Amino acid sequence: MTSCMLENSFADFGQDMVFIGPNDLALTVLGYVPAKGDEPEFVDAIEKIVAAARKHGKWVGRLSNNGALSKEHLKLFDTVAMSTDIRALQNWYTAELQVARS
Repeated sequence: MTSCMLENSFADFGQDMVFIGPNDLALTVLGYVPAKGDEPEFVDAIEKIVAAARKHGKWVGRLSNNGALSKEHLKLFDTVAMSTDIRALQNWYTAELQVARS
């Protein structure tokens, strides 16, 4: 996504926040998942997204894999969601299965 496209999307659509899914972004800019997180193209894409969002007064959030990464990510992002959707579903299902088996 070009900087111009980012600028237009933040200016035109009236959203309050952009949320970065690291795997979605990695697949788009790198062509594979998961990203290691330090690939220049990946880092550059995140920096462009954050800069465009800040320019338009938007919050920026992202997924983080654990507490340590969440703490690090909160230095740049306004909010983080810890874990992934599949991990959250797995944890819920495991807990419910334990209840059913008890």
